[in-house]
Amino acid sequence: MTALDLANLLKDYGPWGLLALALLTIRFLFNGWRDCMVARIEERGQMATALERQASGNAATSAALDDVREGQIEIAKLAAEALKGDEGNREITKDALKDIKSRLDVLAGRGGA
Repeated sequence: MTALDLANLLKDYGPWGLLALALLTIRFLFNGWRDCMVARIEERGQMATALERQASGNAATSAALDDVREGQIEIAKLAAEALKGDEGNREITKDALKDIKSRLDVLAGRGGA
């Protein structure tokens, strides 16, 4: 809208008409801004929900990995005790238990023993 158009509006409708048009324009712009802000807030809420779900999934995975590590440690302890005890007298049993223990050590990141 040019200055000439505004001058024609002022001539046709007077200052109150021009003021009314200006207020309608401001209201239109404000409604558009408000809708934009509402959309941004909803988007942030969805993002927060996704992050919360991911965090709970990470916690569950971490707990499961801890359980696996504890199981590996218990199996390694049992294998070591069997090698030291009377039950490990047979050569085949000793070899199998040594193989299990070395594989568990590798999996646990301690290297083969």
